[in-house]
Amino acid sequence: MKSFIFLLYTAIHVAAIDAQTPPVQPLSVDLERYYFSSLETETAARADLDSALKRLAKFQGQINTGQQLLDALQSYEEVLKLYRHHDAYLRLRCSQNRKDPACEANGKLGSEVNAETAFLIPKILAIPKEQLQAFQAAEPGLKSYQFALEDIRRDAPHVLPKAEQAFLDRLHPEIADWQYDLYEQILAGISFGTVQTTTGPLDVVRQRNLLASHSDAAVREEAFKRRFDGFASRRELLAFALIHTVKAQDSLAKAHQYPDAPTRKYSGMYLDPSQTRALLASMAQHGEVVKRFEKIRADDFQSSDRAELRVWDLAAPQAGFVLPITPLSEAPGIFHQAFAGFGTEYQEAFDALLNPLNGRADVLPGGAPNRYSGGFSVGFTGSTSVLFFGRYDGTYKDLSVIAHEGGHATHRSLMTAHGVRPLYASGPSFLFESFAVFNELVLADYLAEHAGDPRLQRFYREQWMRIKGLDAFYGAQDALLEQQIYDGVSQGNIRGHDDLDRVTLQVDEQFSIFPATTPQLRNRWAAVSLMYEDPLYDVNYAYGGLLALKYFQLYSANREQFLPRYIALLKNGFDAPPAVLLRQFLKIDLLDGSVLSDDLALLNQRLAQLESGASR
Repeated sequence: MKSFIFLLYTAIHVAAIDAQTPPVQPLSVDLERYYFSSLETETAARADLDSALKRLAKFQGQINTGQQLLDALQSYEEVLKLYRHHDAYLRLRCSQNRKDPACEANGKLGSEVNAETAFLIPKILAIPKEQLQAFQAAEPGLKSYQFALEDIRRDAPHVLPKAEQAFLDRLHPEIADWQYDLYEQILAGISFGTVQTTTGPLDVVRQRNLLASHSDAAVREEAFKRRFDGFASRRELLAFALIHTVKAQDSLAKAHQYPDAPTRKYSGMYLDPSQTRALLASMAQHGEVVKRFEKIRADDFQSSDRAELRVWDLAAPQAGFVLPITPLSEAPGIFHQAFAGFGTEYQEAFDALLNPLNGRADVLPGGAPNRYSGGFSVGFTGSTSVLFFGRYDGTYKDLSVIAHEGGHATHRSLMTAHGVRPLYASGPSFLFESFAVFNELVLADYLAEHAGDPRLQRFYREQWMRIKGLDAFYGAQDALLEQQIYDGVSQGNIRGHDDLDRVTLQVDEQFSIFPATTPQLRNRWAAVSLMYEDPLYDVNYAYGGLLALKYFQLYSANREQFLPRYIALLKNGFDAPPAVLLRQFLKIDLLDGSVLSDDLALLNQRLAQLESGASR
């Protein structure tokens, strides 16, 4: 039965994208309440962090007893808590205003803390295995750190001596961070412009979602071409920044005795590099599943608009259909209903995040100049989790971003409430991403189930597929592209923008029907900002997307059995390798090929429903 809240939303707040803008009712984060009242206050509070670093530094001598080892680990955790608290504040400040001095301070603080703590891992590795076992037997408190110690020893062949690691940490901004700074400076200097619509101009970058789903095909086309023409206008510099990102990451990997950066990245995620390469190749071989969805959209577009579908029409509304716009004030009610199936504990945690009285979300309708337009969350043991979303326009995509980033924040709050140790509050990012993507699948499915209009229901079914159902394959597409760029630079086959165009076309043709007929897509490499901002992160979306689809299958088949295990996994933290956690809590074998085959079966089943015109 549809809830009163959802009925009210559907009846009142569905309006045309080009005819309505949500009222300006921002959610504002209370930085003073949860972090610091000013940058000066934050700087002064670093005295506590400095004291914690000095306490940790006392262990630079010999660690001769189990008690000393326990004290060292606990001191390191205290440093982590304090550092992450400062880091979150600076990142939030910087995202509110990219010209804020907090932006520069944030990068420097991280490098300094890393350099000050670089001695600890080599010091622990210097403890002979037999002596470490004796320490653990003599000191019961070390039991909770067993996996952390195992994780440190696992990486032993790649750990540098203290002096070398500290040197690299201090120089890291100059070695590997300047490329993304350059990327942002290049983009800031590009005049992407605006597109004129019947209700006024829309910014090509900041209002991209509104333009992509505009009812006017000419508006969609102009927005797409302006964006990619903007990237093309600075392709030499953008290629320079990307190629030097690759070289820097490979150099750092080799300094740590890895053959290349992808191997270092995959190994750090507890993934076998050869298996990861094989998975990406296998997903490319199954790229037809993405093409099948594009062909469904092409048939729908031909039927409704009597025109050939182009890549800029993928998010176009059906002719005569009014797309939903959700004012920010209505969004919390939608999420409350959508996540009711997760149980009271999760539902209340997500609700608390978006409650305006709590000041735990920073979401601005319409965005602002110099404000980061994307979304993220912060939070760590000892700190309150916060959601940030730079620009909210009320589109379904905006709701999906909040479901995703809010999922990260809620996950962090559940770990904190459960008392997860700081060393276990972070883990492989693909697990983090899998939980957040699952939220997006559940949201789209809920909205489809409760849509009264068959056209609205089909819209949400398509969003389920386009925005997150196929996310594993879009992630694999970007990860494979990045992998081949690293391989090409290493082999000397990629030296400039023309080479990047070539490899982008080769990869993208495996996943889409559009690259061969859309010249602008050949410089899509310049638009994949994560390759500059967080090198080799995209592989997390491949694994995370596959897992999220598996969760959705288990959730749909037997919610009562799946849910308690799933919430327990969220609250547990990362005190074991990801494959172990997935088997222990959800009986999922991460390395079993059946995960991919089961996901493909689900996707093809839903694609068949779309092809038949059925809503379910």
